[in-house]
Amino acid sequence: MLDSAKQHLKPGQGVELYLVHAGLPPRVLETISSIIETHPILLHPKQISAAPRSQKFSPEASVPLLLAEILPVKLDRVLFLDADLLVLDDLTELWQTPLENCPLAAVADSAVPHCSSPRGVKNWQKIGIPAEAPYFNAGVMLIRLERQWWGEIVHRAFQYLRTTPGPVDFLHQEALNAVLWNNWKQLDKRWNLLATEAGRPHGRMPKQACRRPGIVHFAGRIKPWRTPVGRPFHSLYQQALARVAADFTGEPPTPAQRLCGFYDRFFRDVFYPLERILWKYCLI
Repeated sequence: MLDSAKQHLKPGQGVELYLVHAGLPPRVLETISSIIETHPILLHPKQISAAPRSQKFSPEASVPLLLAEILPVKLDRVLFLDADLLVLDDLTELWQTPLENCPLAAVADSAVPHCSSPRGVKNWQKIGIPAEAPYFNAGVMLIRLERQWWGEIVHRAFQYLRTTPGPVDFLHQEALNAVLWNNWKQLDKRWNLLATEAGRPHGRMPKQACRRPGIVHFAGRIKPWRTPVGRPFHSLYQQALARVAADFTGEPPTPAQRLCGFYDRFFRDVFYPLERILWKYCLI
């Protein structure tokens, strides 16, 4: 993700990375620092335990809820990026997006298009959220980090997580949608194209966004650094991976991961409707 972002920056455009982690090996930190100016931030165990957790996600998954606490006070705007992204355009355009009076800008999720959609916001009716209210994906967020404002948002997000019965599917993503459903700016879909749908026969992404992708998001269990994935962004990801392959020390894919990759390449386009049904009922 970082290397692909660097490759598409205009000459002279500077970037500072605040890398939030729960204990990356020194060699990995050195490799990342060689790509881009990096400020590592090691999470304290108390911070990790305070954030919402799930066995489905890494300990760092809910870091957006901690940004006001862990980032330097001098930062009043940040671009939050998940690690499972491939950047295909200059991020300067995204960075310069005017937020107006909104605390964040994000892309409406194509897999969960509305807060009322399956695996959207659980209590959307009780909270008073309209059924057609769009639901954003938290993998790419441009955030106005005004401490008092963001602190109040986080407080309400934690309150939602504490009072919502049953499991919350996507942790901070659902919580932020629950409290910001009418107060976020919608970005062009090309800034967070889900690889499961973009450019595929079953995809619901606008053709224009797919023709000019800005960021491709390999959300879900099938990751391109573990096993080859399906079209149309596999070759582009492999090119980016090859540039850092000498320093890449990922674990060999498990048989299950290889099987998922095989399914993604050869069968997903056909069986995707069935996959969506299983996904809707949290069976996968």
